[in-house]
Amino acid sequence: MNLETLETFLKVAGNHSFTQTASEMFCSQAAVSIRMKSLEKHFETILFERDNNRIRLTKEGKLLLPYVETVLETMRGAEKEIYASQNLKNKEIRFACSGTPGTYIFPPIIHAFSAKYPSVTVVNHVEYTQNVFEDIEAKVFPLGFVSQPFPPQRESLMYEELMDDPLVFFASVENPLSRKDEVTLEDLVGETLMTTNHRSSIVKYLESAGSLNFPKRNIQAIGNIEAVKKCVVDNQGIGILSVLAIETERKYGVIKELKLKDPINLTRKIYALYHKDQPLSLPDEVFLDFVKNYI
Repeated sequence: MNLETLETFLKVAGNHSFTQTASEMFCSQAAVSIRMKSLEKHFETILFERDNNRIRLTKEGKLLLPYVETVLETMRGAEKEIYASQNLKNKEIRFACSGTPGTYIFPPIIHAFSAKYPSVTVVNHVEYTQNVFEDIEAKVFPLGFVSQPFPPQRESLMYEELMDDPLVFFASVENPLSRKDEVTLEDLVGETLMTTNHRSSIVKYLESAGSLNFPKRNIQAIGNIEAVKKCVVDNQGIGILSVLAIETERKYGVIKELKLKDPINLTRKIYALYHKDQPLSLPDEVFLDFVKNYI
């Protein structure tokens, strides 16, 4: 039994067809049949049965399937690690990030990755979310990371969900709202909302998730996350950002998280993005695997 046999088993289990599997693995149908017979001989059981001209797993085949998946995934991981140790020297990994992941999530990840692969240069390009989408679509960067309430709806992009990114409303400790145990939606929409840019997905998300319709005159776009926090600390308005973005300000007591009386789901997701027609290079795959394991 070898890895090629296990890969063939996995293909047949997914395709329900020896013919399609042979085509995908660039071998004859007879070769597929021989590999499956050798696997059945090894385990001394029948792994497949025919059902209306379709191949399906027997009970024993279903028992074997997750173990085969684990073995192949482990071997792929080993191949990447060995390749990385031998071939990542003097390589450069470039990716685009929206503000929250680029500023508050990836710096420690990059530090840990660089400690493991010190000869690799990692370039983190932080920009607006829409620019990340556009740059991945235009293949300016092979890999991107964004924080969004919903999966990106772009046909040319593939995405992987990595982690939750909870959002919180917050205000200056000098703002009267900070003295309330709970605030209502009416309390919020009467305030000036500081946001990073006019295309911010947060505002649209608030409208869909909780019917929070801030008057346009009450929304100020001021450039970036740090500017939002500075304006809120100076009591020029309220903000809504990732909980990760306001850890320092909360620690030093210059802002107060606003607890909502009304139940609203204010959680986004961190997604990894890449172009469906541009497979990731092995260095990029190694980095993405590192990110997923770190998170």
